[in-house]
Amino acid sequence: MRLTAKQGYALLDKHGSFITEICDACGKGIGPIRFTRRGDSEVWCSRECRDGADAREPGTCRLCRSRLPEAKKRGALFCDDACRKAAQRENGKQQTPRTPELSRTKPSIYAGFSSGKRPAGISGCPIAISPVLEQM
Repeated sequence: MRLTAKQGYALLDKHGSFITEICDACGKGIGPIRFTRRGDSEVWCSRECRDGADAREPGTCRLCRSRLPEAKKRGALFCDDACRKAAQRENGKQQTPRTPELSRTKPSIYAGFSSGKRPAGISGCPIAISPVLEQM
């Protein structure tokens, strides 16, 4: 929140620092470093006030807070699969995958052969014919 010049000079007399803005979340005075979002008029004093409890510095792992390896893409949340799985266990709720993948790393060698269709009967004929054969 922007302060008027009169309020800024009043804080200068009282506390010895000229403040032009106050954090919208906690009410602290904002100095030369401020956190904003594009298209949003609000101003925050820290990343924690802006993003909440799960705030983290960009380029760090969400779980262990270490720097991400250079091979990781921009926007990656975890440094490796161990941190990703540990964070999922801490969350407590079971997540369902968006796509029906068999594995995150390598697809199964049999994945190309299973199409999800009904199983075939004798010589590729559907199973529906097999009861007819049993009656003979």
